Amino acid sequence: MNETARSETVQLRLRQFENQVTLLMDSFELYAKAYYARKETKPEPYGWADYFNEQAQVSLSDHASCLSRLEQAQTVRIRLKKPALLIQPVLDTLPEPEKIRRLDLSHNALKGTLDLSRFTQLRVVALAGNPALSLPECAFPSGLKHILLSREEIAQLAKTGFKQSFPDIIASQNGTPEFSLGSAPFQEPELVEVKGGTFWMGSGEGTPNEDEKPRHLVQLSSYWIGKYPVTVEAYARFVYETGYVTEVEKEGWSVAAFWRGDSLDYYCKIGCNWRQDAYGRPMDNSFARHPVIHVSWQDAAAYCRWLSWKTGRYYNLPTEAQWEYAAIGGHKAGMKDKEGHALPAFPYAGSDRLEEVGWFLGKFGGNPPQDYRTKPVGALQPNELGLYDMSGHVWEWCADWYDEQCYQKRLEKGAVKNPAGPECGDYRVLRGGGWYRSARNCRVANRSSYDPGYRNFNTGFRLACPPYEGI
Repeated sequence: MNETARSETVQLRLRQFENQVTLLMDSFELYAKAYYARKETKPEPYGWADYFNEQAQVSLSDHASCLSRLEQAQTVRIRLKKPALLIQPVLDTLPEPEKIRRLDLSHNALKGTLDLSRFTQLRVVALAGNPALSLPECAFPSGLKHILLSREEIAQLAKTGFKQSFPDIIASQNGTPEFSLGSAPFQEPELVEVKGGTFWMGSGEGTPNEDEKPRHLVQLSSYWIGKYPVTVEAYARFVYETGYVTEVEKEGWSVAAFWRGDSLDYYCKIGCNWRQDAYGRPMDNSFARHPVIHVSWQDAAAYCRWLSWKTGRYYNLPTEAQWEYAAIGGHKAGMKDKEGHALPAFPYAGSDRLEEVGWFLGKFGGNPPQDYRTKPVGALQPNELGLYDMSGHVWEWCADWYDEQCYQKRLEKGAVKNPAGPECGDYRVLRGGGWYRSARNCRVANRSSYDPGYRNFNTGFRLACPPYEGI
């Protein structure tokens, strides 16, 4: 069979699998202009997560595109569209398997054995979420170094004869055995009391962002809020106790940072989740006190539900109003009008100099590239309430659905008590700015929003809860 005939045969076989599997590869071609153009053509709500998901996917019927993407891709993910489908025929048909160094087959509910011997350059394979897979009986290439599994699966694997059969293969959660967070004793989050009061929410006429206007009065009851963003260590404990699999892990991608020459950019990283750093590289335990990233709104809400069950208190994401009131200093805010309503004394949470209180792109100027990333929480100055990292570091998910016009609607009602945002919507609110953003994005009044399934390298969350006698 000549080369042309062989290629046509492979393409025909791949087309047969189009309705059975989704093929994903790293995508570096992400453009805001393309996203907005595509959004205009969609009759249904269309968010950034939808766009990135589409960009990550590779058509099995487009042989040329598949080969082109393989040249750039660091990781290839195969996701079954239905459980119990066979994945081995797909593995046997993928073109140029010798170019694949990282293969992600996780969370496919695979059974039996796998033969990966044709992937001669494979170094890492992700197999978490396939409990019925018999790993000691699988065929792996001689150069394979790492198998990625959950903590529970690693413990089960140790009870089999896997190590005797494959002494050079290391099983770990993210590609480094040094990552073992989650097993330390549970510690309740550190909270700060925010006494109820009335404050001016939003910005005046001078702001460039229309959704921050008009400034309006909001009255809040007392509540408690997290002293820091939720950390990797705290999130690892949640996963350790529950075995929770994030939406990000199931879908198989997140948005990670990378350097394009001298410019910091981002791309759709396959196999990236909360166990990876901002660049999609495996974390070790030194990241314990960094804010957790690569989590969607749903993944943040799942953590809050677990913590509520664990402690008997009602934890949630803060409302947008709670977040802003706490950011300006709450009942300790540095400015008040003549009626005693709180006002922000600074554009950022605790200072008019962002470099004192927040990690943002300008703070890293002149530093080597490896310094551009998240840092341990609480490393800079707090605001008036003693809250850290409210401006910059990571964007923080809020409980509210986003509504660009909600401030105007509130103003028409007068002082609003404990607003919780619209009852429904397409996007959730994000506040605070991130280490990848400019100072303008880190202002206490700045608003942002993403679809709940979105996740990236500088988005995390913080906790809130109502008053509780035990605190």
